[in-house]
Amino acid sequence: MISYKNKLYSFIVFLLLILLIGSLSTTFIHLRKNSVYAATQQELASHVVRFHVLAESDSEEDQKLKLLVKTAVLEYMEQPLARASSAEEALEILDRYTDDIIRVASDTLAKQGSTLSVKAGTELVYFPEKTYGDLTFPAGYYTAYRILLGSGGGQNWWCVLYPPLCFIDVTHCIVPEESKQEIKSFLNEEEYALITTNLPDDQNTVEIRFRLLDWLTSNTSSATP
Repeated sequence: MISYKNKLYSFIVFLLLILLIGSLSTTFIHLRKNSVYAATQQELASHVVRFHVLAESDSEEDQKLKLLVKTAVLEYMEQPLARASSAEEALEILDRYTDDIIRVASDTLAKQGSTLSVKAGTELVYFPEKTYGDLTFPAGYYTAYRILLGSGGGQNWWCVLYPPLCFIDVTHCIVPEESKQEIKSFLNEEEYALITTNLPDDQNTVEIRFRLLDWLTSNTSSATP
């Protein structure tokens, strides 16, 4: 009986050590992921220009106007922005075309009988996590070209102007392969994997726990008298 108790005690100590290691591993995984997440967001923010269109309100009519303006501006700016080879160049082009962009937006509204005011310009904006095709951008602050319709109090629409992630199919937001390669060029392998792999956040934790469960099951059976 004493021998069995000693073995059981040793088993419990060993089990606690395994649980401690598992807990520390989980903590390390989350800390590492958070670190890579933050670095990826900062790297993306320094290389991309996002697009933001804010509707006057959440009414069906204002939301429809927002989408019409979005589509008209994207179609108008596709060719000019195609000449940009960096976020800085894209911002310069947008600045030069701001008067034209406002005109395109205003004309689009006028065709629908709307007299809403239009403002446009570059701002630093907080964006929640957003997926474009198979790319997921981390939440954080990004430089964005914003179009404000009226008071801008309604739901907004956003995409990425540079690298272009929504020009080939503005309805379904199909990501051009060239744009994905551009993003890959300024992210390291780990960062790029983070925004292209849609795996559950706790996959590594779950895998560790399942392996531990299997080990416990086999060892508990062998330790039972």
